[in-house]
Amino acid sequence: MLFFTLLLSLATSYFAPAPAAAVPASADKNTVAEQITWSADRRLSWNDFKAAPDTLNPHHAVTAANLAVDAKCASNKFSYTVKCVFLATESWSKNKQSEKLLQHEQLHFDLTEVHARMLRKKLLTLGSSCPEANAKLTDTVNKAFANWKAEQDKFDEASRHGLDAKASATWERSIDQRLKQLEKYRS
Repeated sequence: MLFFTLLLSLATSYFAPAPAAAVPASADKNTVAEQITWSADRRLSWNDFKAAPDTLNPHHAVTAANLAVDAKCASNKFSYTVKCVFLATESWSKNKQSEKLLQHEQLHFDLTEVHARMLRKKLLTLGSSCPEANAKLTDTVNKAFANWKAEQDKFDEASRHGLDAKASATWERSIDQRLKQLEKYRS
């Protein structure tokens, strides 16, 4: 199961930029302050799931992931970053022995990266002018978020939360293929 959140930080010429916060780094360059940025070279492990399991939740694990969008205007130039991040302190598992369950949770994270790449591709079409891009930004991000959530739900339904091995294998191949097709939009 995937827990959805959306981080959208807009710092335009109309708003004062927020001061930079000091973020503790980890020995792993993809991990900052218990957030793991998606990387083809860094797979999730059960040690990454740091939250206490929700005993009232019927699911065996929850992957908390974000599409973290940071859009800015500087000198009337629109720029942005989109990151796919795993939130370790909000992710949990009741069964840290199951490799099959871990693979299902990894696929949720991989699917989030697919949607991060799709959003990067879409944001390119907004142009580089601040007024033009800002007018379309919120709608573009909201649609991307809705599509991401809908596909995550579809994945869980089709794979029966990872219990259907054949459906899970089909999704794994599809996600891998889409990551390759969208390689140009990797951050």
